[in-house]
Amino acid sequence: MSQKTETLRSVLADAVRAGRIVITGHDNADVDSVISCVLMQRLLAYWDIPSQIALERADRQSRRVLSRFGMDVDTMTGRTQEGDRLILVDHHQCTRPGTVVACVDHHPTDYPPPYPYVQLEGSGACAVMALRLLQEAGASVTQQDEALAITALYLDTIALRSAKITAEEAAWGERDARRLGLDEDWLRREGMGLRDMSLPARELAMLGRKVYLFGNRRVLSTYVQTDAMTDDRLDAIVAVLREELAREAADLWVYLVHDPVRMRSTQYNLTPDGCVQTIPYDFLASRGKDVMPRVERWMMQKKEDAPWQNSLRS
Repeated sequence: MSQKTETLRSVLADAVRAGRIVITGHDNADVDSVISCVLMQRLLAYWDIPSQIALERADRQSRRVLSRFGMDVDTMTGRTQEGDRLILVDHHQCTRPGTVVACVDHHPTDYPPPYPYVQLEGSGACAVMALRLLQEAGASVTQQDEALAITALYLDTIALRSAKITAEEAAWGERDARRLGLDEDWLRREGMGLRDMSLPARELAMLGRKVYLFGNRRVLSTYVQTDAMTDDRLDAIVAVLREELAREAADLWVYLVHDPVRMRSTQYNLTPDGCVQTIPYDFLASRGKDVMPRVERWMMQKKEDAPWQNSLRS
């Protein structure tokens, strides 16, 4: 067992004596969040530490994908309570009742949280980090465990194309997908996640919704993956986002348009004064690695007079 896993085991062994241990992903949990919860629960079971998964909700892709593995995501949803001891996976900002005792996340930050156990690492998927913890702990890792982690990796990196995945990790994912006999065409299709742009603008505007708290500032973010964005569709989406920005009383809304076919992203920053700033990327930008750390830095430094575009690119 590595020093890292021994520290985590010790923290959780103490925590279980103080309350129920609950593993939870971020709000509107995606495939990576759900699979990370599943693999973390496997780790705790190996240590004979009782735990429960309690997601606030899961997105539709999670339900569809996890059903292929014989899992019902709806059974993993539930509320947390103030006395719970929480393990956060795939996020590091707690939005639910309970006391955080550990977090395992692949989203970088200049402001790591002060939890008893914090593991923030660069990885294409949090589920891969959870799989590594299982292996380092000496647990018997099944082919399904590996298949789950690789599935999360494909779907959280736009089919291994995102800037947040290293060449080595992408090669591992592709190689082991083949070794395990996974349906690579299906993984690529699910990972690309191209949306039907005839869907209602409100649905396209709210995909992948996340809430970020940077100091006393509240930022919301959503995104869409498409190779068919038009000016008319974008105008309709922005109109919805303006309404939601006002309704949420947020300081900023970050909307990302990822085009996996042309391998590029565009970032739209909506502010309460009605402005929309546009930042183009000549690659598939990662929200967790490329976009939100810069937004966080800008918000935490409170540069009221700093130009958005220059600040976010610094």
